[in-house]
Amino acid sequence: MIVTTKVALRIAALVLLFSLLQSAFFSLVEVLHVSFWILPACAVIFGLLGGSMVGATVGFSIGFLSDGLADGPLGTACLVFMGLGYAAGLYRERGAHPGRLEIAGLCALGTLVANVALGLFTLLLGFDALLSRDLLIDVVIQSVYAFLLTFPIYSLITRVLRPALIDEHRIRRRGVSRLSRIRRVI
Repeated sequence: MIVTTKVALRIAALVLLFSLLQSAFFSLVEVLHVSFWILPACAVIFGLLGGSMVGATVGFSIGFLSDGLADGPLGTACLVFMGLGYAAGLYRERGAHPGRLEIAGLCALGTLVANVALGLFTLLLGFDALLSRDLLIDVVIQSVYAFLLTFPIYSLITRVLRPALIDEHRIRRRGVSRLSRIRRVI
């Protein structure tokens, strides 16, 4: 991803949009008595599209807004989402080019990891929390929701950031085809 001033403003607008949608809409909608949680998936998607620095920065920003809008220990979501975005960016920078199903699976895994990490932070900081079998089921259902919601979120993010995205598959194919043409001529 090539980050210019216009792209940075688009990213900031998306971060603000997703944070407000989470607190004003998705946290209130419940299916099977479990609300949707899109913020970890957003951090993972930005990391997969932009690399480790973009993923960590966007993850921290999403976590900062999430902490400010929610009631809970301050700073924990910043750390967790920053780690998710950074890890997803490292995965991309190591040469992985995931397809849509793999991206959805990574978002579901990121949501599961974020739930567990935030739960551990909450317990370690001394906030009252109840652990039960129902909580584990809720965490798994939220991960399934993240898997399903990844497709529209990923489409929206790629549509908004299309001018900044670099399609590495096309670059490699063009290079190979030019090289094969040169070999044919020689």
